[in-house]
Amino acid sequence: MLKPMNFLRYVLVLSPAAMLTGCTTIDWPAERAQAMTVAAAPTDETVDIVELLKTPLSREGALRIALAQSPEMRRLLALHESELNSAAMTGRLANPSFSYERLRSTEGLDIERWLSFGVLDVLTLPQRRRIAAADVEAGRARLAADIVNRLTTVRRGWVEAVAAGEKRRYAERVLASAEASAELAVRMEAAGNFNILERARQQSYQADARSRLTLARQHELESRESLVRLLGLDGDQARLLTLPARLPDLPTAPISAPDVSSTITATRIDLRLANANWRSAAAAYGLTNVTSLTEASLSLREQETRGFEVELSLPVFDVGDLQRGAARAQLRAAAAELEQTALVASSDLRVGYAAYRSTYEDAVHHRDVLVPLRKAMSEETLLRYNGMLIGVFELLSDAREQVDTVIAAIESSERFWLAEADLQASLLGRPGVER
Repeated sequence: MLKPMNFLRYVLVLSPAAMLTGCTTIDWPAERAQAMTVAAAPTDETVDIVELLKTPLSREGALRIALAQSPEMRRLLALHESELNSAAMTGRLANPSFSYERLRSTEGLDIERWLSFGVLDVLTLPQRRRIAAADVEAGRARLAADIVNRLTTVRRGWVEAVAAGEKRRYAERVLASAEASAELAVRMEAAGNFNILERARQQSYQADARSRLTLARQHELESRESLVRLLGLDGDQARLLTLPARLPDLPTAPISAPDVSSTITATRIDLRLANANWRSAAAAYGLTNVTSLTEASLSLREQETRGFEVELSLPVFDVGDLQRGAARAQLRAAAAELEQTALVASSDLRVGYAAYRSTYEDAVHHRDVLVPLRKAMSEETLLRYNGMLIGVFELLSDAREQVDTVIAAIESSERFWLAEADLQASLLGRPGVER
């Protein structure tokens, strides 16, 4: 019987293969930081949530809280960490198999040791590592895309919540005007200066204004709670949350078309993902051409005699043609996906930019034309009222129309900021944007 130390010589046969594997590892903090940079996310890791909530929460502050606090964001990041580690693991060799047999018979003690490993696993290691590298790159692109999607949802949620509060406050002003009209109508009817129809018309408007305010309050509550969920705030933090009284001012100038068209580059997230999928399919096709033919394993044996055993699977019933056909079709599909992604990226940017420009022009039109016109009309109406040329109902009606114009301007500004959030996501190359 050989000494146990002699068996270790066989292990040295695997040393070149072990060296080939290298150290395929994932540095998650670095991967996360890189994804945040690609997604244009706030990079400040120190977030004092209570301090941020002491003042009306800005959009940038909302993004920082969501990244630091949201359980959904933590879940998303944990899933992607698992995905990246699983993808990298495919680029490593499987561990060798060791068996030990100890038998005692009348003739004495018989000890047998076997060390086995897959020969094709070693020979195809370069292809496996290329597949792993492409899968890791695809995982990185999906991570960045999901961060972009999440941050875009937070941006949109913040815009909707702020706009809802602003519209609710103006709905309260409309109701106050309607209540004044209704009360005055009741008094004038009692004095014999109004008939039932005229009084009912004012009260009907009051009832409609009250209904609109109820809906505005409900919409504000739902928008606020949606934002609370996106930020991951608990009950105490939610009670501290206050939002700005109005949406930000419109930018002095929109993003120019050349700036948008120049973003169709290979660094886009969607193109990176499609390219990584294609490279993975190409490497998998090359690997399948080898592994679909046979499987081979090598076993090193140490007993009374030394030797080795090679085991091959014979391609008799399954010659691997179906596997190779499937891999070839997947490669064609990945190539078509890459081509389609480039086409969709260009189209998506055109649609997103058109929405951005149209909403910007509409918001500017409300701000610079419609609201000033309504304000001038209201000032003229007040002068006519002071000159006793019109009555109080005409004055109140004009005030309600002015508020309606302001609400329409708020809605146009809201549409712009929502379109701006979508355009920013499209500029980064968010995959799967549906409009």
